[in-house]
Amino acid sequence: MRLIEDGDLAAWVRCMRIGFHQDEPDGLVDHLRAEIDLDRTWGAFEGSHLCGTLRSIATRLTVPGPAGVRAAALSSATVAPTHRRRGTLSAMVMAALRASTESGEVVSILVASEYPIYGRFGFGPAIEGAIYNVDVRGAHFRRRATGSVALVEPDVLRREGPDIYERFRAVQPGAIDRSERWWDVALGIVEVPGTEPTAPRLGLYRSAAGLPEGYVRYRAKQDWDQMRPNSQLSIDELVAATPAAYHALWQFCCEVDLVRSLEAWQRGVDEPLAWLLEDGRALRQAGRFDFIWARILDVRGALAGRRYATGDALVLEVVDPLGLAGGRYLVEGGRDGATCTTTTAAADLVVPVDTLGSVYLGGTSWHSLHRAGRVDEEHDGAVARAEAMFRSAPAPWCSTWF
Repeated sequence: MRLIEDGDLAAWVRCMRIGFHQDEPDGLVDHLRAEIDLDRTWGAFEGSHLCGTLRSIATRLTVPGPAGVRAAALSSATVAPTHRRRGTLSAMVMAALRASTESGEVVSILVASEYPIYGRFGFGPAIEGAIYNVDVRGAHFRRRATGSVALVEPDVLRREGPDIYERFRAVQPGAIDRSERWWDVALGIVEVPGTEPTAPRLGLYRSAAGLPEGYVRYRAKQDWDQMRPNSQLSIDELVAATPAAYHALWQFCCEVDLVRSLEAWQRGVDEPLAWLLEDGRALRQAGRFDFIWARILDVRGALAGRRYATGDALVLEVVDPLGLAGGRYLVEGGRDGATCTTTTAAADLVVPVDTLGSVYLGGTSWHSLHRAGRVDEEHDGAVARAEAMFRSAPAPWCSTWF
C-alpha cells in the first residue's frame, strides 16, 4: 500500500471504476488528473497489480458557532472484487487517517457506500440528507417575495456563484469548501467524459438593492396527461445566503409554468419551506438518509474548534480502539469560544470515538445515543448537559458530494 504516482493513475482509475461498477470512458484519466492530488491518493498493490483505491481531499468543515476546522474528505474507496477480506481497505484508511492527523486535520469525513463498513474505523453518521416533494398546485406562499430571479448563462453563475456559496458555507454547519474545478464541472463548463452533456436552468437571485444573494440549478421533465400539463421540476441545488433569497428562489421554482410537481434531493432535514406556505402539507419529506460520516482525529482541536449553545464544562472519556484519539478530555465552552485539554479528572461521559463523530456537528441527540447504550453517563445529568451544549441550529447539512 502506497501513494500512487502519475504512471499508476490509469490503473488506479480502472480499479476505482470497477469497484463502483462504472464504465471507463475515453478521456476520463486525463479529466481526473486535473482533480486528483497524488500526494493524498493511495493504491493497494499485489506485486505490480493495483487492487485498491482511496483518496483524501483537504477541505474546511463548518462547525457550530459558526466556525471552521481543517478536515479531510475521504473518497474513491474501493477494493477489487478479487481481493476482498484481506485488510486492503483497512490499510488504506489507516494510512489516510494517520496522514491527516500528522498534517493537523482534526476530523475526517466521508460518504459511506455501505452502512456497516466505516464504524470500525471510528466514523459515525453525523449529517443527514432529505428528499422533498412539493405539490405546486397547493404551494401558495403567505406573502410575495422581494427582489428578483433571472435566468442566466453558466458564465454568469460561474462568476457570481462561488461568493454566494462561500457566504452560505461560512454559516452552515456541515458545509465544506468547493474548488474552482468543482464549479467548472457542475456548470458544464468542463465536461466529464462518459456523461451526457446536460443543460440545467440557472436562476440567479438579486435583492431589491441589486445584490446577488442566491441561485438555483434546476431541470424540468416535460409531461402531459392528455391535454393537461403534468411536468416535474427537479432542483439540483438551491443556495441562499439570505432569508429573502431562500423565499424568492423557492417561490420562483414553485411557480414555473406547466409544472405540477417539484422534487428536491439532498436537502437539509430542517427545511423551513413549509413555514412560507399557506398549506404546509403541500411539502412532503419523501426520504431521509445518513449522508456524511465523521471521524474525530484530534479531540482537542475538534472540540475547541466549535462553539456551544450553552456555557458549560464536561469531562469526556473517548474510547478509540485504533489509538488515534482516545483519552480523557475537559471541554469548556460557550457561544464565544471553547477550550479542550487532557485531564485526569473523573469522566462525566464515556463515549466511543464513532459516537463522538456523530454528535460533533450537533445533528445527533446525546439522549438517543444514551438510550441506545452508545454513551455511558457517569454523573447524573451529564447527558442533558451535553445535549444542551452540543445542539446546533440550523441542523448540519452538506450539499456537496466529494
